[in-house]
Amino acid sequence: MAVIEVETFTLVDGVSVEKFHALDEAMQEWCYLNRPGLARRTVAVDSEGKFIVVTLFGESSQADAGYRNYSGIGSEWLSCIAAGSTTHEVFSLF
Repeated sequence: MAVIEVETFTLVDGVSVEKFHALDEAMQEWCYLNRPGLARRTVAVDSEGKFIVVTLFGESSQADAGYRNYSGIGSEWLSCIAAGSTTHEVFSLF
């Protein structure tokens, strides 16, 4: 059954939205090429600097935020995110 993964976070002080946007574009390309079951990924930011990443997967086992911990672009992307600011939820479609 398809699922929607929702992550929220804020950036580390000193990391600009522009810098993060460039990293996220590379991260998105990496995600599309390497994440099994990935159907769609969308990133947005609110006026207070809180980000949301909404990702659609084919099944719940594919929605695992641990993929970001790998070296390369994933670790660089993750280093921009403020510790303790993240949430991660997975919702089943019906």
